[in-house]
Amino acid sequence: MITNKETKKRIQSLDLIRGIAILGILVMNITSFSAISMAYLNPNLGPGIEGYNAWIHGFSYLFADMRFMSIFSILFGVGMMIFVSNVENRGLKAAKFHYRRMLFLGLIGLLHAYLIWMGDILVPYAICACFVFLIRKWSSRILIFLAAIFFVVPLIMNLMLWFGLSPEALFRTFDPVWNPSIAEQTQEILAYRGPYLDQLEVRAEGAQAMQTYLFIGEGFWRYSSMMILGILLYRWSWFSDYKSKTWHLRFGLIILFSGLFIAGTGLFQSYKVDWYGPWALTIGHQYTYVSSLFIALAYISIFIYWSQTNFWSGVQYRLQEVGRMAFTNYILSSIICTLICYGHGFGLFGKLDRLEQWLVVLLVWVVILLGSNLILKKHKQGPLEAIWRRWTYH
Repeated sequence: MITNKETKKRIQSLDLIRGIAILGILVMNITSFSAISMAYLNPNLGPGIEGYNAWIHGFSYLFADMRFMSIFSILFGVGMMIFVSNVENRGLKAAKFHYRRMLFLGLIGLLHAYLIWMGDILVPYAICACFVFLIRKWSSRILIFLAAIFFVVPLIMNLMLWFGLSPEALFRTFDPVWNPSIAEQTQEILAYRGPYLDQLEVRAEGAQAMQTYLFIGEGFWRYSSMMILGILLYRWSWFSDYKSKTWHLRFGLIILFSGLFIAGTGLFQSYKVDWYGPWALTIGHQYTYVSSLFIALAYISIFIYWSQTNFWSGVQYRLQEVGRMAFTNYILSSIICTLICYGHGFGLFGKLDRLEQWLVVLLVWVVILLGSNLILKKHKQGPLEAIWRRWTYH
């Protein structure tokens, strides 16, 4: 049985991890905010990988690429279970409030994707959570099997593409995507450097791609598998301190090194094939995809250990505040980054190298940390969290 003290501690650890994930996601997303869309996957585009740009890209590739997004997806599953449990404990129908909650999330996600930034994750999260909710009560054995199946579906599809198509067909299929023409790159750069209305068409095209074939090909399977994993971790009291104090640290370090070995192998192989597009988008992507699961679980475990100590308790508390306002801070980071990079703001799109991108990241981190602290001194929740709650229980 979990005591009130344990519940409080578990929630604090969740807020801590969620806050770190919100900040960490920006390490990779800054490339999408400040450079053409394919620069996120193809490091030769945008700021490139010359000089120190290569070292910064390598660091992000190893420690951030898909890692914090996986954490956020896992915590979304955990959060769903906590929400459902709270609703059911009040004698209310969980389905009614869960789907109302996801409707609001999806609507905000659509506004975010088409009016602010095309890389939105709220819409796919809302869709996946509607499905995962239906199976939340299935046995742990079945959920483990289902999560594993969902996780490997994109891997199988990529393997089928690589081994099923001829080299010529692979090149015709993937190279135009991997290496957009100069005209296409220029069109995107000019659109985002231009007035707000000029951005709408190119942003809509990117958002539609994210919400259709990219979601069907990978997003649905990956997000759903991570949410199911979150349900399992919630059942197994992963975020409570029933284990020895150092168990999470030992477990986290072991799988962290395993994940980094997989990711490091992928990075080495990518340079070995000179970032060849068809390989990078199929076989090469597998290294990042698989290692993200290992490293996400490693980070979660290490941060749980940290939450059980008094080490840098003040920093922990500030990060918990960021986590308590995760919804608001996610949208806020998009608003700040687009104001810095897009034409209705400072118009730095396509002009920043990777070091300058990191300066933007640090600026946004400072704003989020200070803003979360100021808001939570006067309010129990962030503004979007408060509106979300009113919508849900209205």
